[in-house]
Amino acid sequence: LDWKRLDSLPFQKLMVLRCLRPDRMCGALAEWIRNALPDGRDYMDCDGSSSFRQILQNSFEDSTSTTPIFFILSPGADPVKEVEAMGKSLVGLQLGTNYWNVAMGQGQDVIAMAKLDIGHREGHWVMLQNVHLMPKWCVELEKKLDVFAVENSHPNFRVFLSADPNKGIPIGVLERSIKLTNEPPQGMLANLRRSFALFSKEDFEDRDTKVKAILFVLCHFHSLMLERKKFGL
Repeated sequence: LDWKRLDSLPFQKLMVLRCLRPDRMCGALAEWIRNALPDGRDYMDCDGSSSFRQILQNSFEDSTSTTPIFFILSPGADPVKEVEAMGKSLVGLQLGTNYWNVAMGQGQDVIAMAKLDIGHREGHWVMLQNVHLMPKWCVELEKKLDVFAVENSHPNFRVFLSADPNKGIPIGVLERSIKLTNEPPQGMLANLRRSFALFSKEDFEDRDTKVKAILFVLCHFHSLMLERKKFGL
């Protein structure tokens, strides 16, 4: 097997890699899509240089009172803070007034249903965290969302759901929702882009040249440490 010769036969190289190192397939497929498909790089890295808050705001613009936003949780991700920060800037969100946050668990199903009814009528935001802990209740949630769609909810009503990957989540809930996940970037360049995305362009351009250099070094060092964690520090 001439491994170097396979560089000119990328799909055959994928098949060999699938046999020898299946654990490397995700990265290899991503690279193949970038190089083989028209505008493949734009497809794979479409939001690689955007912060999670920017992606959330774009998704919120696509949401409606009948289209929840469903967060698929990943290690270290906390979408609740981002939702609350966005809500405060957009609608003056205030917990207990026009925003309800329920962490699902034993006995919380009744409270969640009550908050959904209030939000449906008065146009509040409702965050239901960790719905995967109550898979049977999720069936009732799906029915409740169907009823809201028929009754025409208040136009400002929004539902945010979060859950770990779980087979117990009803397909109907997933299909009607806008699904988001905040996975850690793969590779030095992706990590560097994500770090820079935390700074707005205007804020960065207003800085002194020395400050810009320091920010770049800090972002580069941060990206390097994240990559080194894969091999042990």
